[in-house]
Amino acid sequence: MKKFFSLFLAGACLAAAGCGSAPDGNTKSGGDTQVLNLYSWADNFSPDVLSDFEKKYNCKINYDVFANNEELLAKIQAGGSEYDVIQPSDYMVATMIKLDLLEKLDKSKIKNTENMLPALQNPPYDPAGTYSVVYTWGVTGIAYNTKYIKDTPGSWNDLWKDEYKGRVILLNDNREVIGMGLKKDGHSVNSKDPNEVTQAVNHLHKLIPNLLAFDTDTIKQKFIAEEAWIGTMWSGDASFTHKDNPDIAFIIPKEGAVIWADTFAIPKGAKHKELAEAFINYLYDPQVSAKNYEYIGYNDPNAKAETYHSEEYNKDPMLKAARDYISRGEWIEDIEEALSLEIHFPDLLLRVIGIRNIRSRIQLNNGTIRQDHLRSASVISGHSNQHFRLFIKYSHFRKTKDKQ
Repeated sequence: MKKFFSLFLAGACLAAAGCGSAPDGNTKSGGDTQVLNLYSWADNFSPDVLSDFEKKYNCKINYDVFANNEELLAKIQAGGSEYDVIQPSDYMVATMIKLDLLEKLDKSKIKNTENMLPALQNPPYDPAGTYSVVYTWGVTGIAYNTKYIKDTPGSWNDLWKDEYKGRVILLNDNREVIGMGLKKDGHSVNSKDPNEVTQAVNHLHKLIPNLLAFDTDTIKQKFIAEEAWIGTMWSGDASFTHKDNPDIAFIIPKEGAVIWADTFAIPKGAKHKELAEAFINYLYDPQVSAKNYEYIGYNDPNAKAETYHSEEYNKDPMLKAARDYISRGEWIEDIEEALSLEIHFPDLLLRVIGIRNIRSRIQLNNGTIRQDHLRSASVISGHSNQHFRLFIKYSHFRKTKDKQ
């Protein structure tokens, strides 16, 4: 989720290859190369913090980026052992646990995670923290530009106002989008009722004229440049955006909001599990934690880091809104029991963005997609080709399976 990717590991990959150290920082005999392969959201760490870890452990970090949880899942299912640390969001952790894609964490190696805020220690997607550790967390609310939005929004319904035509931005996340529609109608984001989901999608379809884009990667830039006036945003992104454009404000709608977390997890078969656990432990050192979250602008899950944070950070109104709401937010949960409904979400989302007759617009041939149709669909939606490919494969899979 998160800071301009032009800063991508700006100084974090300076360590020379051929390095070697044990996770305690001591050089290993034989000088074995230590590499930490990280698969994460964009701009999700302070480059200085990553560089400091490389120096402390005499190792190199390789940082690959995914745009959404579906892309992460597809990559790990295709052979995720090439990575040592991954960062699935809450509900995706539950999915990966069920698919046996994650290693159990050795808690004796990540003692610093005992510093975690009590409210985050037993999340519904991994109650015992056996497979994951909260990294970033926050709430999803409405960000808006006070220069153009004169009346303070109070409801998700405000996104549908006619005067916001072409200026609304929604997160590029199918569960977040459908969940927002469900919340707007007074339902749970985890509804398994086909009628409630269909109603939400139909209402979302009426939002199309107002939409500028579905975006997670450059949503901050769009608000800073004032292309977007109002839309759904994670509280940490709102905090970062406000620093660059003080006209950006953030509210939690009266119907309620999602609380979310991105996590640390280790994929099954990871080749450098000890170094991965050392990395997780290092990021939970209170002083390191404060330095890292001051940079990325997200809520710090480390209770002992507060004294190391700046006064500006501790008083940040967006981050405070998330802290105040932490016990009332609704987590997005894995709803495998309603698998057919879940798998149809992407197809429903495609309808929301205006591709109503998906199978007449995109040619499927034994699971393949014609590139010209794929490109045209991507232009209409603002999604990448890869994201669209995932959407269509999921939808196609369910349709085929239902016929069996």
